[in-house]
Amino acid sequence: MLPNDLSHRVALVLLGCILVLRLILGFAYSALNPLGEVPDEADHYAYAAYIGTEGRLPEGPGMTQSKHPPLYHILAAGLAKAAASEMDFTFLRSNPDVGVSPDAEAPNFFIHTRLESWPWRGGALSMHLGRLVSVIAGVVLTAATYALGRAIWPSWYSGPLAAAAFVAFLPESLFIGGAMSNDILAAMWSTLALWLGLRAKGAGVAILAGATMGLAFLTKASTIGLWPVVCVAMLVNRRYPKGTLWTIDDGRTTADGSGEHSPRRSAGWAVLAGVVASLIAIPWMWRNWKLYGDLLGWPLVLATIDRRHGPLYAADLLALGRGWFLSFWGKTGGAGQLALPSSFYIAWVLLVLAAVVGYLIAWRRKDHGMARQVTPAGWVVLVGAPVMTVLSILLYSRIALGTDQGRLLFPALAPIALLLVLGIAGWLSPKGYRWLPFGFGGAMAAIAVLALVTGILLPFAPPPTPPMAEVAAATRVNDVFGGRMELLAYRWGEATEERTAVPLTLYWRASQPPGEDLRTTLRLSDAAGSPVWEWKRSPGAGRFSTDRWEANRVMRDTYLVPVDALGRATRVELGLRPFPEGAWLLPATRLDTGPLFLIEKPNP
Repeated sequence: MLPNDLSHRVALVLLGCILVLRLILGFAYSALNPLGEVPDEADHYAYAAYIGTEGRLPEGPGMTQSKHPPLYHILAAGLAKAAASEMDFTFLRSNPDVGVSPDAEAPNFFIHTRLESWPWRGGALSMHLGRLVSVIAGVVLTAATYALGRAIWPSWYSGPLAAAAFVAFLPESLFIGGAMSNDILAAMWSTLALWLGLRAKGAGVAILAGATMGLAFLTKASTIGLWPVVCVAMLVNRRYPKGTLWTIDDGRTTADGSGEHSPRRSAGWAVLAGVVASLIAIPWMWRNWKLYGDLLGWPLVLATIDRRHGPLYAADLLALGRGWFLSFWGKTGGAGQLALPSSFYIAWVLLVLAAVVGYLIAWRRKDHGMARQVTPAGWVVLVGAPVMTVLSILLYSRIALGTDQGRLLFPALAPIALLLVLGIAGWLSPKGYRWLPFGFGGAMAAIAVLALVTGILLPFAPPPTPPMAEVAAATRVNDVFGGRMELLAYRWGEATEERTAVPLTLYWRASQPPGEDLRTTLRLSDAAGSPVWEWKRSPGAGRFSTDRWEANRVMRDTYLVPVDALGRATRVELGLRPFPEGAWLLPATRLDTGPLFLIEKPNP
């Protein structure tokens, strides 16, 4: 143990606290983020649902996520089956009004009804069980990060604890770690493989390292890029990390030479690990070869992605780098379109800069700080894992769009966290190392809670109630549909700047709790009665489904009516009925005019 460092017992207690808090926050992110509001989550659910209901793997491009190996999806389907939960899709109701711009009225890709409410049941329960796999994997990933750090620095407790806290409370790690996605499980297996690669001191550990490499591949094929890192680390790892003896000599912490083993034995273990990993991966590769004529299934991959046309230019690389940086720290939403407040990213830029400067400070010291204690095998893992992960993403980016997502770096999340902590440690004396886990843990845990509020709770909260003065200034209607929903008023606005649309705002009030997912239909017809334009939606752009409304809730409901359609229309009609195509709710004062309410056209 380093002088002035935390004791083994204190380190274990702190690690336990970090793991418990990660579990709590993981459940919070998982439970509070609406279902389907994570990149590709609905597609991952469809993949698992197919496995659960059909009992086999899908074939062809109809199932977009079936390009991925199925380990995560088999686990998710197995949990749903064990819970006797039906993997249906009735709760996934797409929102036609979703927007991905920062000022979008509705950031939600799905309309979230009471079918998602507690107690969960049916498909909602199945998706939450799929999320549970990620929550558990996130806890194991946190523990594996600490173990990897201890394998690199057997005498240092504080640094690995700080890295574990960083991984545990990184907002993007919690966001993806609370989702139905294979990313965190792949990161978990990858980190375990890197750790076992440094711990290899016999055939048994080499077999385990190979098994975790293979399981990582069966979770996400891109993790095959880390296989060389694990094997090279085993090849150059000339000492047993556990048996290394650390002594103090002239103020420097050094290692004695005990525990060395031969290069031939190291090479044998590396080959053994590679063979085991290959044996696990071969069935998936053989299936791809039979179905698609390629071991990795590239014809299927190309059929299910948005293809890039042309080479990667400098501007593309800059865009990738910017996207990786922002979303590595945290971006939420179904397309990763919701950025956190700018203050979060400023703080993280300062943290990275501080780590870089910390390396320079440590380099100027005679002892070079904790970097001096990293063995060649340790540097292979710390540097090789991020480099190989970035290279694999760049290779994929040559043919695919949408690769600017920080979660793609997560197979190397643990080494990145350890490098960051090592840089910050450069500012400190050995006596100050013990404060690293408290600083990282406290700051990152606070950021995780704030990110939960600003990145999930606020964007998906019900829209604010419009002021009554605004409602009073509109054209009054006060007509009740089906005895449940009252149209208080409506108002035509000024045409948009581009003069392509005219806003029409309706003001609804629930005269009693609607109890159903109701949808409006706004229809424009010409003189012959033929439809000119029509829009169907959940009132309020789908931000808050009507089956969640309490009595007397007032909702603003704005439509952008195309100018050309409005010019050709002679009638503007409004209807209301249950999803998907239920019977119309009749307006109480206009029963003789049919189920649709007539709205007066605006003056030209």
